[in-house]
Amino acid sequence: MSAHYIGQRLSLKDQVCTVQYIGAVQNKSGEWLGVEWDDPARGKHNGTHEGVKYFECKSKSPTVASFLRPNQPWDTPRTFYQALHEKYMSDDASNLGATVYFSTKQAEEVGFQKFAKRQAALQGIHVLILDRMRIRHIAKEEDDAIRETCKDITELDLSSNLFESLDEILTLIALLPKLAHLVLDGNRWGINAARSAAEFPRISSLSLSNTLSRRNGEPISPIVARHFSRVKTLTIANDELQDTQVLSPADLPETLTSLDLANNDFTTLADLRHLDSCPHLSRLSLEKGQISSTGQIDSRISGSIVELDLAHNAVNSWDVIDALPGAFPAMKQLRMTGNPIFKDMKSATGRPLMAEDGYMLTIARLPQLEMLNYSKITEKERLNAEKYYLNEITAELAGIAPDKRPEMLKRHPRWNALCEEYGEPSILDQPTADSIDPRSLAARLVTVNFVFADNSTWSVKIPKAFNIYSVLGMVGKRLNVMPLELRLIWETGERDPVALSEGQEGIEEWDSDEEEETDESKNEANSVAREVELAAGTRTLGTYIEGREARVRVERQPATS
Repeated sequence: MSAHYIGQRLSLKDQVCTVQYIGAVQNKSGEWLGVEWDDPARGKHNGTHEGVKYFECKSKSPTVASFLRPNQPWDTPRTFYQALHEKYMSDDASNLGATVYFSTKQAEEVGFQKFAKRQAALQGIHVLILDRMRIRHIAKEEDDAIRETCKDITELDLSSNLFESLDEILTLIALLPKLAHLVLDGNRWGINAARSAAEFPRISSLSLSNTLSRRNGEPISPIVARHFSRVKTLTIANDELQDTQVLSPADLPETLTSLDLANNDFTTLADLRHLDSCPHLSRLSLEKGQISSTGQIDSRISGSIVELDLAHNAVNSWDVIDALPGAFPAMKQLRMTGNPIFKDMKSATGRPLMAEDGYMLTIARLPQLEMLNYSKITEKERLNAEKYYLNEITAELAGIAPDKRPEMLKRHPRWNALCEEYGEPSILDQPTADSIDPRSLAARLVTVNFVFADNSTWSVKIPKAFNIYSVLGMVGKRLNVMPLELRLIWETGERDPVALSEGQEGIEEWDSDEEEETDESKNEANSVAREVELAAGTRTLGTYIEGREARVRVERQPATS
C-alpha cells in the first residue's frame, strides 16, 4: 500500500510540494505522484500532461506541477519542538546575529550562545522565526515542553512548512499564551480548513500571504473571524486574488484597521467594492498589483480608508486618480510611484512633462490629499500645483473648438472648484495644427534666445500662447533643474531714464568742447536697461513679448520651502 496520500505535504531538496494525484500516467509505466510545488516556477505543467488533465492545481501558474516517482529521497519532516531545538538551542546553532524581517520590522535571530546564558529556555526572547523548517506538529508528548519553553513568545513565523491542516497550526499556537503576531505565509492547508473552535483574541496581527486561500473551499474571512476575532492587521499578499468578494469582507473582524493585499491580481478599482463592510479599515495596500482602470464603480469602495497604496500598479489614465476621492472619501495619504502614467507624460500642447509635473498634477486632482508618496504636501505645494493644473486645463481648452469644451471638461472634474478658488482664466483660442490661421496672434511663434549663467545659449521657437509655467518647464527640463528654482528675465533692449539725484539738477550749459559727445552716450549715462521678469504663472508669453524674437536671461535661485 502506498505511503502517500492526496493532500500530503512533502519536501524534496528543500522544495515543498503537495500531493494532488496518485496513479498511472499515460504512456508511462508504474505509479506516479502528481505534485503541486509551492514555487510556481518549479514544475513543468499545471496538472495537464500531453492533453490529459490529471489533477487541479491551486495556483494558476502553467509551470507549478510535476510527476514524480514515489521513491524519492524525501526530506525528513520535523515536529515544532525539534525545529525549535535545532535552530535555537542546539550546539550547531550558528545564526547568531543574522538579521531577518518580521511584520515589517527587524528581528534578531539569536543563536545558541545567548540562549545558553538564559538556560536554553528562551527566557526574555519574544520572537521565533521558524520558516522553511519542514515542520509538522504531531508529537503530543512535546506539548508541555513547548508550553513551558515558549511561554513568553509574542511573535511567531511558521511560513512555508509542511502543515496539512489549519487544525495542526491552531493546536500548536494554543500552547503559546502570549502570542500576538502570527505569520503563516506559504502554507497550504486542505479543503476542510479547520474543525477546531479555538479562539485567539490576543492575536492582533496575522499574515496569510501566498496560502492560495481562495482555493481552500471556504472563504478565508470566516476563518479569520472565527479564530482571530480581534485581529487588527491582516496580510493576504501574493495570493492570486482577483476580487475582494472571495475574501467575504463582511465576515472580517470589526477590529480590522489595516489590510495588505499587495501583489494580487486585481485589475480595476471595482474589484475592491466589497471593502466598505469593514467599518474601521483605515489602511489598504494594493502595491505591485495590476490595477489599470476604475471598472464599474456605482458607489464608494470604502468610507474609512485613510491611507491607500497603489504603487507599482498598471495605472495609465488620470481617470483612476480622479475616481479616488469618490471611491475613498476619507483618503488623506496616497502612494502612486511606479505607475506607467508618470512615464512619457505630455501636456495639452504636446510638451513633454517631467516626474515633478506628474507629482503636481496628482496633488491638484486630489483636494483632500495631505501626503503623497510619503511626502507631506505643504500649502505652497498645493497652491502651485492647483494653479499649474488650472493652466493646463486652460491650454487644453484653447486648443479645441468651443462646442467641444463641455465634453472635454468632464475629464477634469476639479475645473469648477479651481475656477472658484483662483478665478476663471480667459481662454485664448488656439486653433489646432491642421487649421492654424497664420495671421492670428495665437498661431505665431516667438524665437526666444535663452542665456544661462554659464554663458551657454540656445534658441527655441515657442508659441505665444504658451504660459510662463510651460516655458519654465521647458527650460528646467533642458537644464535638469526644478522649474520653480529658475527666474526668466526678458532683456527688452530698451532703456529707461534714471532720475537725477540731488545736486545733479540745475541749469544745463552748452560747452563747445563737448560737441563730440553723442546723444547716445548721454542717454546711456542717464538710463538703465529695461528688464522684465517673466513671473511663473498662467500668463501667456504673448502678453509679454509682441515681437518675433526676444532675449531671455535664465537665473537660478535657491528652492524655498
